[in-house]
Amino acid sequence: MEESTDNNKMCTEIRRAFLKYVVLKIIKEKPTHGYDIIKKVELRSNGRWTPSAGSIYPILEKLESKGFIRSEGIERRKVYTITPKGVAGLDRMTQEKLELLNEMSRIVNNVIEGDDNSDAEMKDDDTLNGKQKSETAHDCDFQDQEEKEEKEEENDKNGR
Repeated sequence: MEESTDNNKMCTEIRRAFLKYVVLKIIKEKPTHGYDIIKKVELRSNGRWTPSAGSIYPILEKLESKGFIRSEGIERRKVYTITPKGVAGLDRMTQEKLELLNEMSRIVNNVIEGDDNSDAEMKDDDTLNGKQKSETAHDCDFQDQEEKEEKEEENDKNGR
């Protein structure tokens, strides 16, 4: 039962990180408000996914509190605009997404092709880059990245 709970928690975290990515991407294209973001996600997914206001607005609040976006009240609506910090975060997430997709593609190809030599190569690669890969997985979520940056800033202030 514990494994199922862990899997559900991981899936929820992945969905949140993905939704943050999608929200930033939409806002980067054009400053917009929460309802438009919901409609754009629904449209782009061909109606397969309509995020709820209960998932969009907390993400918008979190992104704004962390400085990735800013809001301005226009005609009784909050219009969100991406900040330079948000653009940098989105660029980082895009690069990580591409790396993850490439890694998944390599794994699928190795399984399909049955290439036994690739296991040794992947093991060597994991040994050399294990720390880097685990850090990349955590950096996908802005919350983890922000906590890391806040700790670094605190250490700098304390002269460590």
